[in-house]
Amino acid sequence: MAGSINTFLVDVSSTALALGDQTMTDTVASTAAWPGAAIGYAAAVAVAQDTAPGTPETSATTDVIATGGYMTSSQGSHWSIDFPYGPTPTSVDVSLTFVSTHGAGDAFSGYDLVSSSLHGLL
Repeated sequence: MAGSINTFLVDVSSTALALGDQTMTDTVASTAAWPGAAIGYAAAVAVAQDTAPGTPETSATTDVIATGGYMTSSQGSHWSIDFPYGPTPTSVDVSLTFVSTHGAGDAFSGYDLVSSSLHGLL
């Protein structure tokens, strides 16, 4: 439809926190959009190791928001693993989230095609 405005928004964020004698955190958040669709991906990892009797603490979180489009889907996973025994207790948190939204846009609108047929044959 000529002159229509289709807005797609995907926002992602990730946070990783670790407390202990030895720590490691890493996060990533990325988005992409094109006419008719938008996607986003977020990941967070937190690892902590402490000397006994200390207890390491970790937290990894991801969050997404998506608007626009007729279809929106998302998938999230979170793993938390603690090894509290031995001389070096260890804690690991991992969080992953993916989101996409699409529909209501015309992928060929920027190419001045007269009809919705790819080659104008219909």
